[in-house]
Amino acid sequence: MKRLLIFFVAVIMLIVTGCSSNGNNKSSNSTEKATTTNASTETQADEPAATGAQKISAKPIQVNWFFTANTPYTGDEEVFKTIEKYTNIKIKPINVSRADSTEKINTMLASGELPDLMSLQSGQKYADKYGPQGAFLDLTPYMESGKLDNMKAMLEKYAPAMDLDRSPDGNYYGAPRMYDVPYRADEVLIGRTDIFAKNNLSTKFETFDDLYDTLVKLKKLYPDSYPYFVRWGTNHLIQNQAYFRGSDTSFYLDQATQKYAFGPDSQAYKDTLIFLNKLYAQGLVNPNFATITDEEWNELLATNKGFVTIDYPQAGDEIIQTMGAKTPEGFEFTALLQPKYNDTRVGTVVLSGYFGALKMISSKSKYKDELVNLLNWMYSPEGINAMQFGIEGESYEKNADGTIKFLKDFQTPATPKGTITNSGLNNQDLFTVVNQEAINTYELNGAAMKKSVAFLSENNAFGKATFNAKFTNDKEQKEYGDLKTAIDTYVEEASVNIIIGKQSIDTWDSKVIPQVKKLGSERALELINKAYDETFKK
Repeated sequence: MKRLLIFFVAVIMLIVTGCSSNGNNKSSNSTEKATTTNASTETQADEPAATGAQKISAKPIQVNWFFTANTPYTGDEEVFKTIEKYTNIKIKPINVSRADSTEKINTMLASGELPDLMSLQSGQKYADKYGPQGAFLDLTPYMESGKLDNMKAMLEKYAPAMDLDRSPDGNYYGAPRMYDVPYRADEVLIGRTDIFAKNNLSTKFETFDDLYDTLVKLKKLYPDSYPYFVRWGTNHLIQNQAYFRGSDTSFYLDQATQKYAFGPDSQAYKDTLIFLNKLYAQGLVNPNFATITDEEWNELLATNKGFVTIDYPQAGDEIIQTMGAKTPEGFEFTALLQPKYNDTRVGTVVLSGYFGALKMISSKSKYKDELVNLLNWMYSPEGINAMQFGIEGESYEKNADGTIKFLKDFQTPATPKGTITNSGLNNQDLFTVVNQEAINTYELNGAAMKKSVAFLSENNAFGKATFNAKFTNDKEQKEYGDLKTAIDTYVEEASVNIIIGKQSIDTWDSKVIPQVKKLGSERALELINKAYDETFKK
């Protein structure tokens, strides 16, 4: 299932998007032109003292902060004003588009000239490789001395975050993004529940046969439709169906054995292909599943030509904003209950605690201690709320019931017409911790989201958080990656041939799996299981 995307469950289940920023950050291809050196400076002494100056920075300073975002930042946004107010640290943002980020990051690392602070979405791999080489500040002494007590407490709260954040040399070079809630769901089975209600169709599937029968009924009611319609490519089509059968399109962690297995070498995966072939043959799934664009997908949804899919539950609210006047009367797009497989209902993918996006301090920064204090502050209650909501009393206030009331006209999912469209608040590229208040404020205000949360909670549809292996050996990691790429490419092509009827499922065990073994699947399993055992000290 996709990892960047999100929902949470606490006393009542709460859900959030995964790894996406909120409406404060509109997509743009433009980027800020700025240098990438760590040219930190002290700001003028007559600037207002920060609230937390004594513990963050004793005097006003300016630091460069690199992060990836499609929206350009100037440093005047609410989030940066908030940081300066609370910490005495003025931020000079250096951000590039996600499309250009890998090249830019690699160029900076090769040059050895890094900004003072870097936020990297795949930060753990950079920390593991370049931290021991001296590019990033070793945070271990600060953790041991208590100067990163908030960070350490948060990581210890959500095991195995300490293990996952630790680099192969035993040290810590980055501060990970943390989700401070028990559960965070990724994608779920979701559908046009208004159409289901209109035609007296159940939104709960006990078996995959139930799901199939419902899709057949929808096709009869709406002949021009593709009742099961998916976007985001072939793997997205197959993987989600395989997941709900307890399998995967590649190597995955088997929860029962706590060992990695190869999903396609299972009956569950073959049943997935048989099911999808049946949908394809009967016109129950969109034939352009590999290439369909978001705009084409939206059009199917808006014109009553698509009814069931796998997507993020917040899409139920977001799609109404996207469709605007095209929104069908009575439109509702909310969660459905995923089918059981062999009498077992696999819960939706959930995340909790550690996420491998890291903030790292340049070892050459003039303000190492101040930036360590900044990171620690971001894990504190004050810092968490500040990065989510701004300055208390100026940006927001708390109502008597504990809910957040914004004092400025920010654009959020609950206030899509807000005039402040790029505040930087609740931005995954910038915040360090998401708490329940943030989820309540930004994600649980939409009618569709609320209904999906309640429905999934009532039906015990959430799974448990799992954590994947990380390699400590670069050579083994490369070997595994090369093997996996070749195997995944071959399996996807063979899977598509089964789905579209070009190849019989009878050839799977006799031709496909033997070829996969020739490509090195057994060696790949050996490598990933070794890495998993090393990651969790087994």
